[in-house]
Amino acid sequence: MRKSMIDEMKGVLSEGLEAARQRVAAAAKIHFGQQEKIGCSFEAGRLKKAETAQRASYTVTVLAGGRRASTTGTAVADLDDLVSRAVTLAQAGSAAHFDAYPAPGEVTAVEKWSSKTLGLTREQLIDGCGQIVDALKAYDGDLFIEAGGERTESEGLLVTTGGVCHQTASTGWSLGAWAQRTEGTDMLFAGLGRSWCEPDGLYDPTHIANEILTDLRHGERIAQSPRGGCTAVLAPEVLAMFLWAVEMGTNGRNVAKGDSPLRGRVGEEVLDPRITLIDDPHVPFAPGAAEIDGDGIAARRMHIFRQGVLEGFLYDLDSAGLAGAEPTGHNGCRPHYAAVEPGDRPHDALLSEIDDGIYLKQLLGFGQGNLINGDFSCNVALGFRIRGGEIVGRVKNVMAAGNIYELLAANVRLSGDRDPVLRMPWAVIQGLNIAAARE
Repeated sequence: MRKSMIDEMKGVLSEGLEAARQRVAAAAKIHFGQQEKIGCSFEAGRLKKAETAQRASYTVTVLAGGRRASTTGTAVADLDDLVSRAVTLAQAGSAAHFDAYPAPGEVTAVEKWSSKTLGLTREQLIDGCGQIVDALKAYDGDLFIEAGGERTESEGLLVTTGGVCHQTASTGWSLGAWAQRTEGTDMLFAGLGRSWCEPDGLYDPTHIANEILTDLRHGERIAQSPRGGCTAVLAPEVLAMFLWAVEMGTNGRNVAKGDSPLRGRVGEEVLDPRITLIDDPHVPFAPGAAEIDGDGIAARRMHIFRQGVLEGFLYDLDSAGLAGAEPTGHNGCRPHYAAVEPGDRPHDALLSEIDDGIYLKQLLGFGQGNLINGDFSCNVALGFRIRGGEIVGRVKNVMAAGNIYELLAANVRLSGDRDPVLRMPWAVIQGLNIAAARE
């Protein structure tokens, strides 16, 4: 950060809270954030853009007359006006289910800022993308390749009428590439992106290139898809998508509104006993690492499912008031950084035991359907046929469907290795419904 504004903003934001009190706000919070970013992007295998950007913003939320409203701006000179407009908007704002922001609690410090990340230069980002692009071109010069890299440094400050005054500082990087191979009417897409707060062990252009190349090579042959209920291997990114639907069920607001199928099921075995899902905001340098949530409530490590048993729901301050529950320190009632505990065998060993099945790497249109109840139907963007414990080719024109709660309720096997960023293992499930076009 060229110049930290935190010390200056402490006084400015405190004055903003006082202005809200004078305008008869029952409670208020103000968040300031500043970020600097450098980045690059490649298109059609060539450097297209290198950029530098800086931004700052202020968000004011007030509670007045049992209702709340927020305003956002980018200039500190406008802060008093933002407060005034927020108080006015609150008269017609959404109903609030709390009447005050809580006092500061005990907070666990989490590392999110790395000098090593700040040492990543734009030239290094360009070089990293270039390494990936060159490796993919060496495999197939006709590929359409996109790549991008980014480095950020951010700082933030949250003040509330409950007495919270909490500052944060973080760094981050991202690196990824995507390749498209077109042969007549056949198109194959493969890609991988990574992001983290420090580079050690994860900033690896060679790994990204090799993973994409593996998928491209597996996709050189076309295989007939299985049909009907079948055994499926879910790549970590696909398992994360499945659990996204489950997380909708543990969203405290959905529970309070009666929309969640998990309402009233705390203490029940909902998922396979092999599945333990933990939200841990205290993992150093994780993108979701957090010390507090957006209301100033301390973030904490929490078991959502322990050996398949539902242990609790995720609440922010407002949804907790709606449900008559205690807030758990979760912005928007969503996990900060969820992970599934691994099994005991490498994913290659699990795959080698499958006589016939499908390996899912990418899904398209997964968000369609009645996901909150677990129902989905989507296209398989990238998937492979498994026969005799080996990948024998790519499947085309295939759809996958089912109910996630039913698919994860029993007969699930998890790998002992996990994606180091997603912290998700590979999963083998039974009974996934596959529909494929006749060839």
